[in-house]
Amino acid sequence: MKIAFFDSGIGGLSVLAEALRRFSGAEFLYFADEDHVPYGTKSRAEIVRLSLDAVGFLVSRGADAVVVACNTATSAAISELRGAFSVPVIGMEPAVKLAADSFGTRPTLLIATPLTIAGEKLARLVGRLECETWSLALPRLVKFAQELEFDSPAVWAYLREELAKFELERLGSLVLGCTHFNYFKDVLREILPSHVRIIDGIDGTLNRLASELGGGLKLACGEDFSELACKFDAEELDAGGGQNARGKSRQCEGSDESARSEQGKKGGDEQGAEEYDGNSGKIYYPNGNSVEYFYSGRALDAAQLHKIEVFLKRLDAMREIN
Repeated sequence: MKIAFFDSGIGGLSVLAEALRRFSGAEFLYFADEDHVPYGTKSRAEIVRLSLDAVGFLVSRGADAVVVACNTATSAAISELRGAFSVPVIGMEPAVKLAADSFGTRPTLLIATPLTIAGEKLARLVGRLECETWSLALPRLVKFAQELEFDSPAVWAYLREELAKFELERLGSLVLGCTHFNYFKDVLREILPSHVRIIDGIDGTLNRLASELGGGLKLACGEDFSELACKFDAEELDAGGGQNARGKSRQCEGSDESARSEQGKKGGDEQGAEEYDGNSGKIYYPNGNSVEYFYSGRALDAAQLHKIEVFLKRLDAMREIN
């Protein structure tokens, strides 16, 4: 079974990186539309066209399911994608419901791209919540991430200036509404008050993927996902790809922790254990997973593959920051 991930650029690697940890023996495809990044400042019609082209390419490569690992593309094009393709298409949505459920007595600050914040999809989602939700568009963070500029003085100055527009001490949580923003968790953690929690929607999206595919995925601990007593709340796993990582049962949480623990044992010693097959174009990772990477439909060269590894290592360092 082939599972594809699609993003405007390298932001969706944050979703793929967690999938590489969580699942075993999986064949992944990753499509970064580097020719057209960023999406967040484009028109909805253009994003729909680009998304249809990208997902069409992935389906032509044998994808059995596609994760739109891009909040902007989900907001603009998820309905068109689901109407155009017969394979499951799972989207990303800002985890504002999880934030409201967890820290609803305090306001939530959502940071995202301009299109996501202006979209009707987000307005409907926020409108169903009782929690006070603030929004902030941070388009320059996408550019910083694409250029591997994660903690430069320019990044610090930009985030300090933008976040200073809000009463941060009142916040309960900050929601990352763009997968590119996961690269900046360390900087955000330093700027935000210590009580503010940083939340993203990756767990909810991968939970939805696993529930859609049932026995087609194995957890890293070696168990079939379908054999676990995992219960998902239909209201929390909405049509956009799921919000609440706490929709898992206690047994599932334990199994997930076992998977993380097992991966942790392999951990640092195997971080450099990836192998590249020049014939197939795949990189093989621990747990028996493989990934074939594409930039706007083109196979990556050696320098680009090395850059992917730099991004993945950065994401690994950001993973434990909440």
